Amino acid sequence: MKDTIIISLVGEQPIPNLLALLYARPKMAAFVLTERTKEVYERLCSVLKLRGVEWGMMIEDEPIEVDPYNLPVCERKIKRFLEEKGWSPDGIVFNLTGGTKPMALAAYRLAEQLSCPFLYIESEGKKSVVYHYRFSDGLKLEKRDEVPLLIDIDFYLRAHLADYHVADFHNEFEKMIYGVLSQELDEVKHSVKPLGGLEIDLVLRCGNRVGIAETKTRKKAQSKEGIEQIITAAEQRFLGTYTKKFLIIDREYEPNNFALARAHGITVVELPSAQSGELSREDTEKLIQTVKKELGG
Repeated sequence: MKDTIIISLVGEQPIPNLLALLYARPKMAAFVLTERTKEVYERLCSVLKLRGVEWGMMIEDEPIEVDPYNLPVCERKIKRFLEEKGWSPDGIVFNLTGGTKPMALAAYRLAEQLSCPFLYIESEGKKSVVYHYRFSDGLKLEKRDEVPLLIDIDFYLRAHLADYHVADFHNEFEKMIYGVLSQELDEVKHSVKPLGGLEIDLVLRCGNRVGIAETKTRKKAQSKEGIEQIITAAEQRFLGTYTKKFLIIDREYEPNNFALARAHGITVVELPSAQSGELSREDTEKLIQTVKKELGG
């Protein structure tokens, strides 16, 4: 798709747009955004300018700002923009993954009117899949491709955050968990501190899937503190809803807190043997297999 122009709908999560553009490698990327998603758009442009230079991708300087829920106006604004640019429909591909439902419907209607193909990225499961659709004697699903490895942790963090730095380990338990997982996963960063006072014990990656983990010992391992920190880190304004969440503790978790963690989509990994200063073979295997399973490794 090197000679195409991809029109992307910017929602509150940058990863679907990033995966589509890194996968397709178009000659030009243009964005449809709203007042609320301007910051997401700016971070997208920032990281894409770093990565896109590798294959010569250009970013359209003028984004298309729309009312996220006014479908007819949204459709007209996108269509007018394309006409003003003079881009041939033969070279346009819509990415319908992001934005609001009215924005996606507007883009879909334009794709149908102009006979343009469109993409949809499935990135909520353990694997990312791109679906290719085309209008040819009706709507057809042309193919589906699993997205290859395209991102690393640094790229993922910079897509979501203004900046960050890596600090020292907090304690031996965090260091122990890092030591095990760094040998088994594609990538692990420890003690990540974004701007704004937020802190993340571990950031984990298998393929294009990224997770965060809080590690707690002693009394903190029985409290809600780890849950609260993970919920904050995974808010849309920080690392977003596509980030997997783990709480790793050195004892069995209090039942009510365990249920609370599960309700928030947090996977709790209980490792009682760590209280002795090292993990047993069974707990080591439990840690590795649980994290890999959740990250699709």
